[in-house]
Amino acid sequence: MSMLPQADEGRARPRIGRYIITGRLGRGGMGMVYEGLDEALDRRVAIKTITAEGAVNEESKRRFEIEAKAAARMQHPNIVAVYELGEDRGVQYIAMEFLEGTDLGKLLRSEEELLLAEKLDVAIQVCRGLAYAHERHVWHRDIKPDNIGLLDDGTAKIMDFGIAKMEGTQLTKTGMMVGTVNYMSPEQVRGQKLDGRTDVFSMGVILYQLLSGSRPFQGEGPSQVLYKIVTEPPAPLDLASLGEPGPRLQVIVERALAKDREERYQGAGELADDLQKVLDDVRRTGSSEPDPNVLRAVASARRTVRAGRVDDGIAQLRTLVTSNPALVEARRELRGALRQQKRRSRAPASPAEIATELQATFHAPPTQRGTETELAPTVVAPESGPAPRSRRAIVWAAVVAAVVLLGVGIFFLVGGGGPAPPVEVSVPVRSQPLGAAVLVDGRDSGIVTNGVVVLVDGSDSGAAKEGVVVLPSPFPEQVELTFRKPGHRDESRTIRLSPPPLEAVSVTLQSDVPVAPVRTSPAGATVTLDGERVAGVTPLEIAIDPGSEHVLGLALDGYVSREVRVAAGETPEVIETELKPLPPPGQVSIVSSYPLDVLWRGQVLARAAVSPQVDLPSGPQVLTLASASIFLRADVPVSVPPGGQTAIEAPGIGRINIRAFPDNCEVFVGGASIGYPPIQNREVATGSHTVSFRWPDGVSTERTVEVQTGRPAFVTGRKE
Repeated sequence: MSMLPQADEGRARPRIGRYIITGRLGRGGMGMVYEGLDEALDRRVAIKTITAEGAVNEESKRRFEIEAKAAARMQHPNIVAVYELGEDRGVQYIAMEFLEGTDLGKLLRSEEELLLAEKLDVAIQVCRGLAYAHERHVWHRDIKPDNIGLLDDGTAKIMDFGIAKMEGTQLTKTGMMVGTVNYMSPEQVRGQKLDGRTDVFSMGVILYQLLSGSRPFQGEGPSQVLYKIVTEPPAPLDLASLGEPGPRLQVIVERALAKDREERYQGAGELADDLQKVLDDVRRTGSSEPDPNVLRAVASARRTVRAGRVDDGIAQLRTLVTSNPALVEARRELRGALRQQKRRSRAPASPAEIATELQATFHAPPTQRGTETELAPTVVAPESGPAPRSRRAIVWAAVVAAVVLLGVGIFFLVGGGGPAPPVEVSVPVRSQPLGAAVLVDGRDSGIVTNGVVVLVDGSDSGAAKEGVVVLPSPFPEQVELTFRKPGHRDESRTIRLSPPPLEAVSVTLQSDVPVAPVRTSPAGATVTLDGERVAGVTPLEIAIDPGSEHVLGLALDGYVSREVRVAAGETPEVIETELKPLPPPGQVSIVSSYPLDVLWRGQVLARAAVSPQVDLPSGPQVLTLASASIFLRADVPVSVPPGGQTAIEAPGIGRINIRAFPDNCEVFVGGASIGYPPIQNREVATGSHTVSFRWPDGVSTERTVEVQTGRPAFVTGRKE
């Protein structure tokens, strides 16, 4: 039985709609999120799907459509772009902008130190995006750190308009609450009609969290949090360490968190303006402008990371952050490099695994959804591609030309004397691959095709323009640009500078290392070289540097992936291998006396089912069994026979008795609260459990207990 969708009959590759699925990004609130390729536009996209469980819920489908429509009607640098809302074999999906970075929630949970300027900058960007949405009568209604994407360059992107309210739509009824508890506004809690000021309140919560490290409204459960949102003011912020900006920020946060929305900021733009004034003062009173040499060092470290030497780049960036702790650029580059290092350490999902997931999504029997924990998807962003950069460069060159003409005209009209102001010509430069050094008439310009150094009047200005050679006046009629990158042959182009060019100079650099044919049987396999995807499918030719060892990965849907190692100093004439078909999938029965959830690689295969059966690819697999009512979450290895069946047993049920001295403490099992002692004959899954005791004065202690079937377990907590 094939585990692959059959929409693409020419080549068995997993697809959703017109997009080839190339990877798995994570799980969203209503379905999976995949990395995809739009072949027609050669563009990476993120594909968000709605699962079969969500598809039977009309409200989920409606929210899914609203998310797409709300985001698609907005084109703003701080709002994630949506390209398409579609349906494939009964499954709805959204194709959207592919982001490489993280989200604010993950960054806050990492407890990594953020500079005040970074915190304010993120808040201002989100407010600008919200102001744009509000002008178009769209209220997000679920602004929280997990819904704020952060690109590696510091750009913030508002994501997930799944419960957005557009003027003229009716999803929820009056009196119904929507949103995430800790970030709700008082009017959300009351179920009142909402407008853009509810998003302003949520931004006030995020701003409070950024400045203090904790949320303003906390409690022992959702009900207590909601009560505090409506009735209690948050504790004053301790901002003494910030100096002069502290009191100003306290006033801003208090106004954003006003219970009465008439006393709140009336728009996100007003909040952004006040924060911008504080940020401008912080930057003016902060350290002096960064040393151009330090900026060049940051650019050099970035090039090292992009060249694949991630560990070396991280070491350089750590040194720069240590010696320049206030340099935002170095901190951002280091965070991005560390994320890239972490991604490389994780084994990517194979095409066969993704195909299995899609098959389950397309053909899963519709079941009623239960309570679901929302896991935010891993958010990733594209590397800076040449096309967007060329558009920026064209606009820059046009602006320079206009300023030159206008400036000269004004000079002659007023009859000014003295030398004319310097005139510059901008030449955008691109190369494939990126990172080539650019020589002007044989002299190194200090520019690389994804670099940051700019020449003005023959010297380094330290300005940050990417991939643009700036030539000062007086300049010759033409110059020769030479593109140079290690391991590639030089490419030269002669360009005329009068009139100033508006088009980018683009070259393709030919490899200067040996080329080896790669063939597979059957053909059509994708190839990775040392973890990096090679364009095209087999048969193809790739350049292999004989100076080091290499690993080639070969993958074809429906076949077992293979690795081929090429030793250092070896130059194979041809690399040829046969791919073996994947064995058929098998079935696993989970024997249980109670309802449980079954997960595999983040995908829910069964929900609240007694003794469920699931289909899995053959071979060694790991299933996660979960049941919140008995504090069960266990990873169970299983060997799946090809085309056959096997069975595993879920843990049994035991009982636990808990006492404490003194007994005025809250008790947690596996991190979940179960109330106050004494607790008698509470059902829990058999196995090892961690029992935590937390007293009102902050003292806490832990005990580990082994629970067995048919034998009660006893735990006693003592305040130490």
